[in-house]
Amino acid sequence: MTVPDGAQLSEDGKYWWDGSDWQPVPEDGGEQTEVGQLSDDGQWKWDGSQWQPVDGDGSDGGSGDLQGALADKGLDIPADAADADYIKQVYDHVSNWYDGLGDDDKAIFDALSQQGGDQILADPEVGVVADGDPLIAAFAGTDKTLGESLQATGEALEQVQS
Repeated sequence: MTVPDGAQLSEDGKYWWDGSDWQPVPEDGGEQTEVGQLSDDGQWKWDGSQWQPVDGDGSDGGSGDLQGALADKGLDIPADAADADYIKQVYDHVSNWYDGLGDDDKAIFDALSQQGGDQILADPEVGVVADGDPLIAAFAGTDKTLGESLQATGEALEQVQS
């Protein structure tokens, strides 16, 4: 028996609730679900112990709306990476780093980022973000400066929180 999308799992992930009883999760269950992963239909998001509705009460941090808000600002991010808490964390971290730069350093990073060089933030010598970060990849896909990308992200985050 396969575990249906949206089924509540036990804390240890070994059982799922069928509405009246706990059923064992098949051991050949295939792929492991990662925190923040969206279901195939895009309506559910895995929180580490159970599937949560994406649209519901906003407990997903507005991630469904965040992807659209970012896209409206010219930043394309995959739906499965549009976790509002994570995006806010990366945004705050990179903003604090950027705000701490001198004017000359800001100008250098802005010039590089206008040419898609935002990935330099993941360079081990720079070390601002992890390699492959989806928000930074979205920044690199534009001709915006790093400052402009950060401003757009901040506006998108504000939009989904209001």
